[in-house]
Amino acid sequence: MVEEPVPQPDSSRTGRSSTVGVGAVGVGLGDTERTTGLRLAWRNGQFQRANGVNVTLWTPYSVNLGDEEDLVGDEGEFGGDAFVGTTNGVALGLLHFPRRIRGIGIGGFGPIAGTLQGVAVSGIVVATVEDLNGIAVGAGGAAAAGDINGIAVGGLAAGADGPGAGEGTGPDAGGTVNGIVVGGLGAVGNDMRGAGVSAGMVRVREGGTLKGLAVSAYNDINGRQVGLSIGLYNHARVLDGVQIGLLNVARNNPEWARILPILNLNL
Repeated sequence: MVEEPVPQPDSSRTGRSSTVGVGAVGVGLGDTERTTGLRLAWRNGQFQRANGVNVTLWTPYSVNLGDEEDLVGDEGEFGGDAFVGTTNGVALGLLHFPRRIRGIGIGGFGPIAGTLQGVAVSGIVVATVEDLNGIAVGAGGAAAAGDINGIAVGGLAAGADGPGAGEGTGPDAGGTVNGIVVGGLGAVGNDMRGAGVSAGMVRVREGGTLKGLAVSAYNDINGRQVGLSIGLYNHARVLDGVQIGLLNVARNNPEWARILPILNLNL
């Protein structure tokens, strides 16, 4: 497995550390660079990798939650230098910013990660700056700035919002849902290949495609719908499927069939 280069830590923003064990194997206490076994830290600065269980309670030393620049990169994207280290195993914390989780992430307010490969559960939100691969469940929300490949469930909202949002979509735009997103108030993606479910709204952004199922009070497909939408109000700019609801709008249908009650289709 080829690892991407590890950013060099700012020595002025790291914490003390020690390891009880042999070399990097055992129990790491504090801001250790590498630990195999159990790692316990308050905050991270020089941390690079943990294999096993990594408990980090708070944000990295490089992050001041009151300073927006600490959370935003040079191109204006969320992330910047906030994300520190890779955990292969189990990552636990109140509000932690791991660069990558491969395994299980559990947090009180987070985790907010660079990428996720596995399962993450949070009392508030699970979010990734890049892709979310696996299962994410957040009481408040579950979201990816890249793609969602798997299942995302958010008490309020869930979805993928890549850099192509608002500017059409494409193979490199990001924001594609390949799987299932469930949000209490909303489920959103630039493209959806699978299912979007919400008590409030399912939305596919302008130029995107729904291939699969949308179930909500308001299904707003601002591109092409290939599949089935079920709701009170269904809207599709281009319908190649079926709409079932109180009011169904298919803008590409003949004029007499653009707005129909109960059922609308274009097969």
